[in-house]
Amino acid sequence: MSASAARPPAPAYLAHWGLAEAPFRLEPDPRFAYERSDHREGLARVLFGITQLGGLVVITGEIGSGKTLLAQTLVEVLHGEGYHVATVANPPRTAAALLAAALPAMGGEPAGGSAARLAGRVRERLAEAEREGRRVVLVIDEAQRLDPRALDEVRMLTNPGDRGAGAPVVLLGQPELTVRVERLPQVSQRVVVRYHLGPMSAEEVDAYARHRARVAGAERRILSERGARAVHEETGGIPRLVNMLLANALFVAAGRGGTQIGEDDIRDLAEDRRMSLEAAEASAEASGMGDRA
Repeated sequence: MSASAARPPAPAYLAHWGLAEAPFRLEPDPRFAYERSDHREGLARVLFGITQLGGLVVITGEIGSGKTLLAQTLVEVLHGEGYHVATVANPPRTAAALLAAALPAMGGEPAGGSAARLAGRVRERLAEAEREGRRVVLVIDEAQRLDPRALDEVRMLTNPGDRGAGAPVVLLGQPELTVRVERLPQVSQRVVVRYHLGPMSAEEVDAYARHRARVAGAERRILSERGARAVHEETGGIPRLVNMLLANALFVAAGRGGTQIGEDDIRDLAEDRRMSLEAAEASAEASGMGDRA
C-alpha cells in the first residue's frame, strides 16, 4: 500500500480548501520551508563562518522568526559536506551541564563531573572525530539561556589552543543573546558572523502562505491579497504568529462557506484574540485585588 493510499482523509475544513493536510502547523517541517531572502543570506553567512572562519556564529531573531528551521536546514547542508552537527536545544544554563549535554550530541559517551573535566572529554571527542575524518559543529538553540561561564566555555571550544581539537559553534537565540555576548569581551571577540532574522514583509507573508498551501495540496489561491496584508499587519510578519492566525482562519472561513480567506476573516480573529486577552487581564487584575482585600 502506498503512503498516499494509507493517509487518512483530510478533515472537512481542510477538504473545503482542497488541502490534503494542514499547511500551517507550528512545529518546523522542512517540507514546508519557504526560502525567504533573509534566511538565504543567514544560511550563507553561517556556512561561511563555519567553513571559512571558524569561531562563533551568532544568529538572533524574535520568538517564532524561524531560527529552528534555519538550524534544521544547516544540519542537512553540512551533513552532505562531511560534518557532524551536534545540536543542543533548550540548553541548561551552567557550563558543566551544557558540556554534559553536548558530549553525547557529539557522539561521545555520556559523562558527569566538573566543567574542566567535561571540557577535556569534549576535546577528546572532537579529536576522535577529526581522526575519523569528520569535523564537528556545535549548534546551541535558545542560547540566550546560557550563563556567562557557559558562554565562555563555548568560546574556548572554538579555539584549539594547546588542548587539542576545537569546533565551530553556532549560537541561536532571542535578541537578548546579543546583549549577553557583548557583555563578555572575550566571547564577543570570537564572534566571526552576526546575523539577525527579521520579520517577513507583506509580500513575503503572501508568498509564504501560498507556498505552504501549495505544498499541502491547494491548487488555487486560498488567502486573498487583502487578507495577506491583514495577516501581516496583525502578526508583524513573525512566521509563528502567521501560522497560528492562518491555521485558525482556515477553520473559521471554511465554516462560513468562504471561497477565500479574506480580510474580514483575519480582522475578526484578531479582534477575538484581543478581546480574550483583555478579559484575561481584567480577570487577573480583579483576582489580584481580591487577594489584597
